[in-house]
Amino acid sequence: MKDFKMALKKILPKIRDAKERALNEADTRMRIRLLLADVLGYDLLDEITQEHMIQGHYVDFAVKAPMWNKKAGKYTPEIVFLVEAKSVDTNLKDTHAYQVNNYAASAGVSLSLLTNGVDYKLYHLTWDKNKGVENNLIVSFNILDDDTNEVVKKLYLISKESFKKGVIDKFIAETTSLSERNLITAMLSERVLNAIRLELKNITGHSIKNEAVEQSISQLFATELYEAAKDCLKKQARKISKPEIKPIMENTETALIPDTICSDQQ
Repeated sequence: MKDFKMALKKILPKIRDAKERALNEADTRMRIRLLLADVLGYDLLDEITQEHMIQGHYVDFAVKAPMWNKKAGKYTPEIVFLVEAKSVDTNLKDTHAYQVNNYAASAGVSLSLLTNGVDYKLYHLTWDKNKGVENNLIVSFNILDDDTNEVVKKLYLISKESFKKGVIDKFIAETTSLSERNLITAMLSERVLNAIRLELKNITGHSIKNEAVEQSISQLFATELYEAAKDCLKKQARKISKPEIKPIMENTETALIPDTICSDQQ
């Protein structure tokens, strides 16, 4: 991480200069390409493809990393994320995010990066047979204005080393597991409500019903989120009452998070 931080500091003046001079998109892309190679560790010729074609459209960069292939028994190069780059003075918008996420969905790539060289937004995509493709913003930072140590931690997640060591997979699993909807679903479960009720009795000496605890919890969250959590709990109850026999999955190499009933990623 020390070497990673030093490499980042070397390139920051180039990005700051680009911002001050309001460079165009082509010149901004050149600096992003340098960051991918000099900081994130990707081979400039073999692992960073410019103008990568996806169903008749071009995405600015397709980035490859050596990923473990169980069938082959070795590391093989695989596209791990796509990059859509805008000019340094462009404000990143939802339409830009839609563009890069659409590219990623079409290519079957689960991560996409939207950037103008200064602001970075990393999205994680998941596929669901009922809802189609969903994307979630999992990392966002400003490489010039944010705390350098925080930038290093976030930027490292998409480094070549991070993919090879599985660091990004662990981060995604933790981030999705601790989503607001998953947290409220856990809080509304019978076991947690019982635990809260008993703890409140220890603190106050008063007996409170689970329904009252649940009502108080519901007021801490948006109505839509609360109803979604309740719906998840109903699905869990139905699944417990009627066990489902799942087929054995032969290829789970691309799975980043476990399949759960109430996951935001479904």
